[in-house]
Amino acid sequence: MTIRTFAAGLALASLAIAPGPSAAEEGGHSLEQVVVEMASTPEEHAALAAHYRAKANEARAQMRNPEGMVRPYNGGKLVLKQRMKRHCDNIVQEYATMAKEYEGLAQLHAEEAKKSE
Repeated sequence: MTIRTFAAGLALASLAIAPGPSAAEEGGHSLEQVVVEMASTPEEHAALAAHYRAKANEARAQMRNPEGMVRPYNGGKLVLKQRMKRHCDNIVQEYATMAKEYEGLAQLHAEEAKKSE
């Protein structure tokens, strides 16, 4: 394992536990962007594919959360229930779109990993 491969793996691992964008990322390149730009070996692209598949799975898991948010409003006013449902449906759709996009990124990196072999 080269130092570069180790560094890329370490960076990917830190992405998995990072809580969100940092102040440094808002004004410049994110750690994820740097890792993607550095990826050149099959192992690095495979690691990125795994990272994006995990992000897609996280988005799918988040899709289930808003569905349960409507339940407390079932006995409430119809207008409030309808508005809440519309918001929850929109949130679910956003997470579905995110999951699809992350799967696309994972597929792209998986293909790059196969090309580089």
